[in-house]
Amino acid sequence: MDLDEVLDELKHFGKFQATNYLLLSVAILFAAMFEASFIFTAGDLNYRCRIPGCDGKEATFRPDWLQNAVPFYQHDGRSVPRRCLRYEPRNSSFLSENAELNDSSCSPESFDNNSVTSCEGWVYDGEETTILREWDLTCEENLWKLTIVGTVNNIGQFVGLSVVGLVSDRIGRKTTLIASMILSCLMGVARSIAWSYEIFLLFEFLDPALGTGVYTSALVLGMELVGPRSRVFAATMITSFYAIGQALTGIIAWWLQNWRLILRASYLPSLLCISYYWFIPESVRWLLTKKRTKEASDIILSAARKNGVCLSEHVMRKIRTSSEQKETEEGFDGSGSPWKAALSQVFKSKTLLMRLTICIVCWVSITFVYFGLTVISVSVGGNKYTSFILAALIELPAYVATYLSMNRFGRKFSLCSTLLISGIPCTAFAFLPPGLDWVRLLLFLAGKFAITISYTVMYVYNAELFPTQLRHSLLGACVMFGQIGSILAPQTPLLDEVMESLPLLLFSAMSVFSGLLALYFPETLNAKLPDTIEEAENIGKHKRHIINDESKYEVQQDV
Repeated sequence: MDLDEVLDELKHFGKFQATNYLLLSVAILFAAMFEASFIFTAGDLNYRCRIPGCDGKEATFRPDWLQNAVPFYQHDGRSVPRRCLRYEPRNSSFLSENAELNDSSCSPESFDNNSVTSCEGWVYDGEETTILREWDLTCEENLWKLTIVGTVNNIGQFVGLSVVGLVSDRIGRKTTLIASMILSCLMGVARSIAWSYEIFLLFEFLDPALGTGVYTSALVLGMELVGPRSRVFAATMITSFYAIGQALTGIIAWWLQNWRLILRASYLPSLLCISYYWFIPESVRWLLTKKRTKEASDIILSAARKNGVCLSEHVMRKIRTSSEQKETEEGFDGSGSPWKAALSQVFKSKTLLMRLTICIVCWVSITFVYFGLTVISVSVGGNKYTSFILAALIELPAYVATYLSMNRFGRKFSLCSTLLISGIPCTAFAFLPPGLDWVRLLLFLAGKFAITISYTVMYVYNAELFPTQLRHSLLGACVMFGQIGSILAPQTPLLDEVMESLPLLLFSAMSVFSGLLALYFPETLNAKLPDTIEEAENIGKHKRHIINDESKYEVQQDV
């Protein structure tokens, strides 16, 4: 029996679904906060050399005498002190004696402007504390220790994604969600009390490796709660909370400005999600595949009561006798196909092999640009917290634009155009003169807006390009390979040391390259989903089977 028939009678998005979706959206919000926390816990700071004999215990960052003791350089149109160099003192004993007489100033005569030396200590700008300040991870030789944090986080996600699906299919969506939330919370709190950089990095890996199921389980459970006609709206709603969660992370970081407190404030409230054990039902679809028909029937009856509807006896009779049939249907989508068998069918078709290769390239590029822009949003210019929050919130209108664009202009145009468009503001940003902070921010947001649309379209488009028997496995493969982009993205700040505009130029090049490659894809708007290899190869070659696009898009979400 098709469960969607039951959901038709239940109301597609009644009180039952709305209540559970709100709870699941909170879980998605926490998942976003967990993922974005490394941007502020391992964030860069402004600092300079501590000058012996001039800086006291309560040293200020820009005292009047600083230019006498530290070389300056131009950055974004401003004169700033070198981080890791200071002038050699002419006479150390004189400098110390002079400081005793007047510790608020150090005269130019005290330093040799023709000779510099490295720092032995540092003075930081403001009260903000990250792991950089905690363990003095300063200067170029330690910059990789900051950027590697985001890479380790994404490697943990890669590991977690490879197993969480199997775990969810075995123990259930709700159990996986709650267990992942608890484990992620424990790893986050443990990270907040880390006593060394190495221990911090260990928990940075374990957090996403054990907690990736928060996002995936909540999303799958949400999709399985609603009927086909409401999946587009429901998916938009639940993913919007991801953007809100990232923005909330920026607000918390702005408020607390201490990496240990940021982690505790972000993770500890998630323990409230333990209550989901009593408040959220298990997936009816999953229960039916496990032949737990009694539990599935109870959930459906409870949903009917909350939605104020009365199910027909015909539907209830089907529910009670559907477990064996449903198990067969769920296994037919190809997700259980052996990986080697799936790959062999792709390699036999040059068309699908080329299509798969381009999909993987597009995924790597899109994730690299999307996460790269998220990482460097704090260094766009002006207030880094405002920039990060705006970069997160710009995704909300992007989700709406995605839906409108895909249905009006098609998948191919939506993907190619936004990839090409995202490269334009990135290139323009790289060549802007310093001092135009608001113009830089607007260009940056335009790039983030466009790549967010590309990211969302790619999920749907990828599913539409391959036949039913391979759809799930190939989509999973593309997304997994796409993680390579998110693993590399946190390293882009290192390119600043080579050329300040290099990260943006790289984002632009990869976006444009992928946009041109995507022209190879056939259009799938209003086309019947391919069920066989032959149908997939012939997409766009023959007269398309026109169907209602709303229901078609809903099928994609179910995939």
